[in-house]
Amino acid sequence: MEQSSRRATLSDEKRNEEARKLLMHEVDHRARNVLSIVHSLTRLTRADDLETYKEVLTGRISALARAQTSLANRRWEGGRLEDVVREELEALCTKDSIDVRGPEVALAPEKVQPISMLLHELATNANKYGACSRVDGRVSVTWTLEGRRVVLQWRETGGPQVVAPTREGFGSSLKASVVRQIEGTISRTWEPTGLVVEVAFPL
Repeated sequence: MEQSSRRATLSDEKRNEEARKLLMHEVDHRARNVLSIVHSLTRLTRADDLETYKEVLTGRISALARAQTSLANRRWEGGRLEDVVREELEALCTKDSIDVRGPEVALAPEKVQPISMLLHELATNANKYGACSRVDGRVSVTWTLEGRRVVLQWRETGGPQVVAPTREGFGSSLKASVVRQIEGTISRTWEPTGLVVEVAFPL
């Protein structure tokens, strides 16, 4: 009996050690990935002056941090689309200026971060130039499920009159990059009432 108990103890210790090694490998992988993204953001972010550069870069890194926190809170198993949308909107727009609606959608871990970054860019633009820059402006984010595909619509109303930009900045390049990461598509329409963006991606 004693020998059998010793073997069971050793077996448990071996499993625990393997689990620790697996966890350390995962932490190392995620840390390297985050540092790589921060490096890219630092190198590619553009601004007319140092203060603006710091503000834009800090905002993007904060969005990345929120995504990491959301994943950690759910044991790196993914995230809820509604949580991701609300976190990014409420970081830059007042609660009474936003409307978030859609069915329950569970995001895979690898989709939480890019979707957070995409929403951050949209919310930043809305805060500076769009609906969130006006007291009576509103941002509506809704989504539907079409099988295993999510169709998300971002719609701004009540903001300044908008026109299509004449040139693409890093924000636009970042949006395109994160949409590719989630294997999705994006379309933007500058309607008289405000910007409308539609993003579709598979689960």
